[in-house]
Amino acid sequence: MNVSRIVGTALVAAVFLLPPGSMAQPSIGDGPASAHIASGIEAYRAENFPQALRDFETAAAAEPDNAEAHFLLARVLFDTPLRDEGRAGDSIKRARELDPENLRYMVAELQQLRTDTWNFFQEIQRTSKRLSLARMILERDPDNGFAHEEFGTYYIRDYWYYRNAIAFPTLGLQSRGLSEPDNPDTELALDRLSAGFEPGSDSDVPGQITTDPSDIFADIPDFVDFGDANALGITDRFDIETIRSQGTNILSLRGRADRVYERAVFHLETAIANDPRRRSVYDHLMRVYALAENWDEALQIATQMLVYFPEDEAMWRYLGLANHRLGRDDAASTSFRKALEIMDSDTRDVFQDISLLLPEEEMAAYQDEPEQVASRYWTSRDPRYLTPYNERKLEHYARLTYADLMYQSDELDYRGWETRRGKIHVRYGVPRSDVIVTGGFQQIVEAFATRPTGIERQGFDRAAFERAPEEMDANRFNIWDYGDFRFVFEDPFANGEFRLYSPPADLFAVVGGGAVDRMDYEIIARNTFRETPERYDYSPPGRQIGLPYLVTSFKGSGGNTDLYVHYGIPVADFFDPKTEDVVDVTVRTGAFLISQDRDVLVERRRTLYGLRSSQIESFEDTQLWTDTQAMQAPPGVHEISVEFETVGGGTSAVQRREITVPDFSGSDLALSSLMLAYHVEDTDASSIPGQIIRDGLAIKPAPWSVFHHEQPIYLFFEIYNLGQTGDRTDYEVEAQLRPKDTSTGISRIARSIFGGGERGVSTQYPVQGGRRDDAQYVILDAAGQDPGLYTLTLKITDRLSGRSVEETTDLYLE
Repeated sequence: MNVSRIVGTALVAAVFLLPPGSMAQPSIGDGPASAHIASGIEAYRAENFPQALRDFETAAAAEPDNAEAHFLLARVLFDTPLRDEGRAGDSIKRARELDPENLRYMVAELQQLRTDTWNFFQEIQRTSKRLSLARMILERDPDNGFAHEEFGTYYIRDYWYYRNAIAFPTLGLQSRGLSEPDNPDTELALDRLSAGFEPGSDSDVPGQITTDPSDIFADIPDFVDFGDANALGITDRFDIETIRSQGTNILSLRGRADRVYERAVFHLETAIANDPRRRSVYDHLMRVYALAENWDEALQIATQMLVYFPEDEAMWRYLGLANHRLGRDDAASTSFRKALEIMDSDTRDVFQDISLLLPEEEMAAYQDEPEQVASRYWTSRDPRYLTPYNERKLEHYARLTYADLMYQSDELDYRGWETRRGKIHVRYGVPRSDVIVTGGFQQIVEAFATRPTGIERQGFDRAAFERAPEEMDANRFNIWDYGDFRFVFEDPFANGEFRLYSPPADLFAVVGGGAVDRMDYEIIARNTFRETPERYDYSPPGRQIGLPYLVTSFKGSGGNTDLYVHYGIPVADFFDPKTEDVVDVTVRTGAFLISQDRDVLVERRRTLYGLRSSQIESFEDTQLWTDTQAMQAPPGVHEISVEFETVGGGTSAVQRREITVPDFSGSDLALSSLMLAYHVEDTDASSIPGQIIRDGLAIKPAPWSVFHHEQPIYLFFEIYNLGQTGDRTDYEVEAQLRPKDTSTGISRIARSIFGGGERGVSTQYPVQGGRRDDAQYVILDAAGQDPGLYTLTLKITDRLSGRSVEETTDLYLE
């Protein structure tokens, strides 16, 4: 990325027609060019640019020594659709020669020097000219925003390069035969190597730009002979941690980065303080704050931007990014939603496109039905249905915004999300480790042990390297490590345009494709995209707790099934439900049913202002406030999600699992789920807090399968499709609670032959009724049973048809 480029024709108003008091006003004079200049200015104001060009050309020809005529000609050739950078450069150069102290001319030349260049060395020359001009401007106008912006963007580039940069000076010199401690060329080589880094400022006083190699390699460690670089495992894996663990001296350049960060912020904040409507400076400040992960400052500058640019969609994205990184997802959601409303259609298409995130096998369906597939995708990736926004989607918007800030390519005219690094960031987010390796590392990477002596990488000029190693070793490597995979980028032209690293073609011929493929990150990236299209690891806010819950199923209406989701919210041990009526806390709860097609079938949300003590059940190690959410669902395999959070985000829980919703619409004898309960009784009430009213019974369900061994166990169930004689039914209920059999198969057979294991309780009784679908409950007295894991079995035998059905569930007696 060429961060020094500043685009924006808004500068025209600042240097062509300046407001009173800001700088020296245009001097038209009364010479032969004056009438043409006046006419040209009027034509320019009317946006008649061809006429303005003719007038200024005539003025310059009529009065060749009129600096203003050349200046205005330069502006119309640079700031309008008639743009001709070559002629504009000649015109502003002539104006500066005629009036070298004119601030307006200095600023205009500074702007023209910010255009793209074709190569690295030309950019170095232009950078030097821009800094020199900025220094001259600030000597004459210390508050000049253009000059402060120039220094700020320069220091951003420096900070970008060195904030996470490291070097291996001993390995780099060893590859050149210079790493011996007694070699007299060692110190010189280090100086030459460090001179290849961009010059930095040793002062906050603009203009004191010096090259100080000791600033970079100020404390070079003692040299150690590490032998063949391949033995370190670095030539094909780029594994920085492995290199570090094997004792290699790693030189961090972070100290330089910290210093230039302060300078960048100083200059940019000064620029914006003197001209808060300087739009481009906000982008630069957001970039440097995001690089440093100073999100509080980023939020502050985006908020200031809101005052002056309330309809700027980028500003709303900046607000969304900063709020998201600070964990303020409510505000982030609002900001991104506003950005989507006002952004242009092309940008909106980028934000709505999910093709980067999908596996290959889903791309055809996405192309056929993009809206439907996208909706299902976002549902499937939503980590918390309870919130009114989708955290995964917010992360996607934040990644796109961050990528656009960080990885835009001015030379290629790419938005950040269109570049290689930008696309990978959108897929996988911030890597665990992000390191830039500089200082001759390419010589180490490509120095294969099997490579014949004397064979250099393709295009390598040994003689040129000996003359100027800093120019030949300009390549930097940016290594993004995600743990189980990594990406390596290179910057071969030292212009910030990083691309995925691929070894030079001659290495394939010399050592064979198999050895080089392990280093070819174009191939590695394609394979990674195929195997892992995207990654998102969600970290919920606040303290995470377990949320016990059970799901029971019963016959519903219209072919649907009645589901009950029973859950328990942990309550602090110090709360005494016998002496206090309400737990003073506000919570949000929710239960959500998601189909296999990733559609939300049912959602149940509640906000509770206090938890009733009557719904609290006490256990040995905890207390649970219990409740149930009821819903109807079609039969099939679905996902259930039970969620909870305290208002304010201090505590939260998300529990999900796949469930199979049974189909009770058939004609065979069937048994519902076994609903474990702490109490069941007859009732005429239509509703009771914390209880289910079903078939004239008030049931207080258990959210987990835990009971005290002296506590009665209630079991509610329903039987469907009983046989009838006339209008009468006749069936038998048998319930058994036995210690769970954890023995092996042989032990189990022996026990069945010789007996044993008679602990437990059971009950058996006949029922005569008049309904084909009936409801019953059983009470099991577990008093006297040892604590431990038990299996509860319920068997129903229809005495009229001879058919039977049974269900089992495990429970724990404490």
